[in-house]
Amino acid sequence: MHFFSHTPQPVQKEVEAFWYLNLTPEQQAAHDKFLSHLTDTKQLLAGHDDRYTLLRFLKARQWDVTKAMVMYTNMTKWRAEHGTDKLYETFTFPEEDRVIEHYPHFYHMVDKFGRPLYVELLGQTDASKILEHTSMERLLDYHIVEWERLKREILPRCSVLAGKPIITKNVILDLKGVSMKNFGHAAREILTRIAAIDQDYYCESLGQMFIINTPTVFRLIWAVVNPMLEERTRRKIIILGHDFLPTITQLIPEDNLPACLGGKGARTDMKTTIGPWTEVELPADALAAAAGAPVGSAAVKEPAAAAPAAETVAVTAGNGAAAH
Repeated sequence: MHFFSHTPQPVQKEVEAFWYLNLTPEQQAAHDKFLSHLTDTKQLLAGHDDRYTLLRFLKARQWDVTKAMVMYTNMTKWRAEHGTDKLYETFTFPEEDRVIEHYPHFYHMVDKFGRPLYVELLGQTDASKILEHTSMERLLDYHIVEWERLKREILPRCSVLAGKPIITKNVILDLKGVSMKNFGHAAREILTRIAAIDQDYYCESLGQMFIINTPTVFRLIWAVVNPMLEERTRRKIIILGHDFLPTITQLIPEDNLPACLGGKGARTDMKTTIGPWTEVELPADALAAAAGAPVGSAAVKEPAAAAPAAETVAVTAGNGAAAH
């Protein structure tokens, strides 16, 4: 993690962005052992049994198969208890417009590797007012459904466009206008619960995170936020002041940045998804399948270097966010 940098900082290179296509022999062996154990013990969860999901859980636990097993089975138990698949299919959020007035966030285009960009304008966020229009539990369900939408709808389409599996997103958190009043009890509670969901159940879904326009009080805020994050998440974060464009544009072309962040991309609101993936049609079976499940024709051939033998993988393989 780079803290309060005033000069352009290094961003992820292609080999880092596509780590899951560039495994070492030891990492491949860990994957094979993990898959074998999950298969033998009948703990593979349909829709989350693809190569890239397993690799995400292994990477989140430093390639320790035993620890990855615990994390993976905790995820499957949580999904069953929370009814995540049904939630994705049936959840409605009629209060969304009122919530977004106090919590502007959106997807906007892709980085140079084809990964979607997610933006939150935290300086315009007021957690107390959010909770005047919805409950904490409904807000968390909305957050989960947004993860599922990323996994099932956005990342598969980005994979088609990139010609290779895309399993992560980039995040920009804009702190312009943030003060300690933005970070009261309600905000801390929301952040704590969301961070747990993101890191425990949607692990290794973050490509790079930029925190920009950091005010002086950010040091106080960071002192509270930092303990909530695992070290693997911290390493992906670059914290910048107002001169953030020289760093961010190394990864995200200026044309792909919204104008509100100093780019050239137009927006008419702070909720509409804008991105090339919106023009991509997926086969019906791909849309019906759970993220990660093998699906007929929507497939990308994985480079032989990424595995001992060439295999065909569905573009829905893998998972989203990153943490929001």
